[in-house]
Amino acid sequence: MTPAPTIHGAELVAFLQDSSGSQTKSILIEAERPTVRAPSRSGKHPVSSARRMLPPPAAALFKRHAKKAGDTAPAAMAEIEQTLKRLGLDGLARRNDLCGSFVVEATAEQIRELAATPGVQAIRPNRRHRKIHAVAA
Repeated sequence: MTPAPTIHGAELVAFLQDSSGSQTKSILIEAERPTVRAPSRSGKHPVSSARRMLPPPAAALFKRHAKKAGDTAPAAMAEIEQTLKRLGLDGLARRNDLCGSFVVEATAEQIRELAATPGVQAIRPNRRHRKIHAVAA
């Protein structure tokens, strides 16, 4: 069985293929977001000032993309949230509005169902990083 294109990471693909029904995996579910393009600068003269290389102010970018960003991201987050509620994972899920994602522990079957949700852009394994302390010599 080939995993859905929304599933990323060899570790997660192996989990989906080899897991039993009760094993869970911590995953990061990314909601669909509109693509953001860097503003183009046209001109006859090469840019020599660092200030002229900066993108326009955020307000100008927001006006340009307000309809796409305002409509797509919240709708996708709402779809994912409804699927999490239906699967009984809403109490365990952690929502991050800043990057448009959820973190949750889910079984292989639940991950497959989440991957089929229209608002999901990607599902990745949630990597837990540990701090490495230097030992004083």
